[in-house]
Amino acid sequence: MKKKLFLFLLSFVLVSTYSHASENPYKFLKKEILIGKAKSEMKDDTRSISKKKALSIFEDADGKAIKITLDTKFKGHKNDWERTGERNQRWETANKKKPRKFKRPVYINYTFKLNDFPTHPAVGGSFFQVIANKGNSRLLPWMKLQFRGNSVFHQISFTKEVFYLKGDPENSNFDKVSYKFPLGTVDQFKNYRTVSFKILASKDDNGEIIGWVDDKKVFEVYGPNFTIGDGYTFKWGFYRWLKDVLLNETPIQSLTVKEFGYSDKCEEILDQDKCSYQSENKESVSYVRYRKSSNRMPTYGKKISKSIKWTKPLPEIKIN
Repeated sequence: MKKKLFLFLLSFVLVSTYSHASENPYKFLKKEILIGKAKSEMKDDTRSISKKKALSIFEDADGKAIKITLDTKFKGHKNDWERTGERNQRWETANKKKPRKFKRPVYINYTFKLNDFPTHPAVGGSFFQVIANKGNSRLLPWMKLQFRGNSVFHQISFTKEVFYLKGDPENSNFDKVSYKFPLGTVDQFKNYRTVSFKILASKDDNGEIIGWVDDKKVFEVYGPNFTIGDGYTFKWGFYRWLKDVLLNETPIQSLTVKEFGYSDKCEEILDQDKCSYQSENKESVSYVRYRKSSNRMPTYGKKISKSIKWTKPLPEIKIN
């Protein structure tokens, strides 16, 4: 009896492994993981490492998901791996259609976990970015769902200047003021968590950004929220920056995703409680201890070859 049970379990494992090996992870991603407009609009981005290296299908008690793995042996796109000051590595998708404009809100839902994610103090990156565009050209990250070391947080940035260094024209650098809202630690994302957003981009008073983790609001930000640019693009996947001097210590990390998507129609993406929520007074509030910081990226002794500046006073998030 025990021998029969062992043979049954062995055959089940082998069949399951063969099935996963024969299934195309990218097609699985497009069919089963992406929802809403993401299913039709998100495409493999230009600087991504090979899908064959980065993507795999993951299955456990919670069902099947897509796993995105980054390993330093994969290196990265030339413009990322030879970037001035640091190395970057990514597998990302982006909505390739015309950038989104400011006319109406968009709703985002994202379920993921970090169960195979050793941390290192010199490694940081993002799982989702909202990029400000000028025309069809991407300029700068406006918002990021980020990690650094053992911290997971959402960052909203107001950029004063975008500049490019001589000899490195493909990579933009920033002078910005950022607001970071902590969402938890890597350990608190070992099981699936859902991060959701409502975003109305605006340079006027009607701007709105609301963030939830599972069913709890993390922050509500109202008022002007956008500086340089005239539209925005989503970039979803796994991106990280690496310090050259600690490259040999950089761990293999993976992001496991159950669902990602966005839509102009809230009910296609979020539950009724989130869709029906309206602030009574439109005052910004944070339910976590946020941090404001200023940062101008260094030039590493190189001259600035191109610069785009915001000439008006920067917006400010005023939380009561």
